[in-house]
Amino acid sequence: MDYLFGFFISTLVCWALIPILISYAPQLGLLDAPGERKIHISAIPRCGGVGIVAGAVLAVVILLPFNTHYYSLVVGGLIITLFGIIDDVFEINYKWKFLGQFLAVCYVISQGVYIKIIPFMGLDEAPLFISYILTVLFVIGVTNAVNLSDGLDGLAAGIMLLSLSCIAFFSYFSGNSEVGLMALAVMGGIIGFLRFNTHPAIIFMGDTGSQFIGFMAAFLVILLTQNVSTAFNPALPLLIMGLPILDTISVMTQRIRVGRSPFSPDKRHIHHKLLVYGFTHEEAVAAIYLLQALFLISAFCLRYAADWEVVGIYLAISVLILAAFYFAGLKQWVLHTAGAGAGAGAGDCKRKNVLRNYRWLFSFCRKYIEYSIVFYMASLVACLLYFSKPEWYLEAVLVVLSFCLFKWTSFSIQKFLIRIGIYSSVLFSCYALSKLSDVYKAIFDFVDIFFVLLLVVITIAIRITRKVYFKLTTQDLLVVLFVLSATFFIETDYFIRTILYLSCLGYWLEYLFHRDAYMFRLLRILALFSMLNFGVFLSVIY
Repeated sequence: MDYLFGFFISTLVCWALIPILISYAPQLGLLDAPGERKIHISAIPRCGGVGIVAGAVLAVVILLPFNTHYYSLVVGGLIITLFGIIDDVFEINYKWKFLGQFLAVCYVISQGVYIKIIPFMGLDEAPLFISYILTVLFVIGVTNAVNLSDGLDGLAAGIMLLSLSCIAFFSYFSGNSEVGLMALAVMGGIIGFLRFNTHPAIIFMGDTGSQFIGFMAAFLVILLTQNVSTAFNPALPLLIMGLPILDTISVMTQRIRVGRSPFSPDKRHIHHKLLVYGFTHEEAVAAIYLLQALFLISAFCLRYAADWEVVGIYLAISVLILAAFYFAGLKQWVLHTAGAGAGAGAGDCKRKNVLRNYRWLFSFCRKYIEYSIVFYMASLVACLLYFSKPEWYLEAVLVVLSFCLFKWTSFSIQKFLIRIGIYSSVLFSCYALSKLSDVYKAIFDFVDIFFVLLLVVITIAIRITRKVYFKLTTQDLLVVLFVLSATFFIETDYFIRTILYLSCLGYWLEYLFHRDAYMFRLLRILALFSMLNFGVFLSVIY
């Protein structure tokens, strides 16, 4: 449960902070002005990284017992954050950024976290000076690789979300709970941020966010793979951090070859090339997600393989990607001709689908979604009362408080509270199901069928809804990748159900909020009441 609570806390904290950060960005000097190398054409706040850091650090501090070994990453991350904020405000020279990164890495190394086992050198620990040098080079390299990949909306955040999910998966099934909790805490902050960063973004993470998530991911993968008892290959970080490493090495090599500084800015990155090849913004980000997923699938398959296999596969995938880009440039290949991509998106905003011919279908889907969720929330409230068994007067207070929140709070606050109520209901429903014995297997099947049908209806509803009301984005590709990963790679029913239910309810919320169905009063009251009861339930089990 700590895994999910850490993720949940981090997501909500980041989600709540970002609107506030956006409001105060001009006063704080945290605006990203348009420029020659920028894609955006107007100033956008670049303070999202502060929200990511706040959510991740708070979750770790609350749930992880104090331990110098792991808390050194928190201190190092805060050092990175400090220099990142200074850079976002004053745009300091890259040498000062390297200084901040170097200080942060040295502090973590001094607490005993560094690369000890080197590929092709057996299981004996390497000499300390070699270990220290490799750790500094690897962590600073990954930190800057993630920072340099932050060139499109949702790009760096999405890539690292995939990498951190791989780290969390490996750590959970190897029994390394501390690494898994920290990875999920950072993931929660990223997801809270992506809610506002998916194209067209209204906020950027800035150097604060990109350096923090790169720094944390680099050290977490070291902690994951340097533990001999887990038997993970020590070369696995190459695949887990696959595309950012490849992109950075490729770009720096090209700069040096033409006589430029490897740190000089240009448009040689993979995402820049994809735009040149006619990809739209969303298509470029989606393509990079899929390339990173290829590296991560290889990491899963080769997690116990020999060193030469891991390094060999990494080099093979890298060569194939670079060769594809080389021949695309040589042949001047373009995915969309000029104006074709834009025209396709700017034309009729209706989803041209045969389902739209059935006029009754839209009304049916909307009502099915509304009433099925009301049924789910009502059943959940009944289960909460059964498990927590609160005193009658406490329930009376919660009922009154729910109506007060419904009547007297602004709708913007209600939307936030309703989301908490809905998403927390998933955690409880999965917990409740995990406590049932095989005698009640029919209940498992019923709930699973309920959510699968709900997902089918939501899919149909999205397909027949105008894009101005609901438009699928690259964030939806991340959801699909996570659900598929859970289905194929996770053997624990609890996590599979949690991911499936969260996905269903997440799309349900977005669909209803975009279609004004949130005015459904009974649903809003039940969600608020469920949220308050969930708090009572937590106090009981803890």
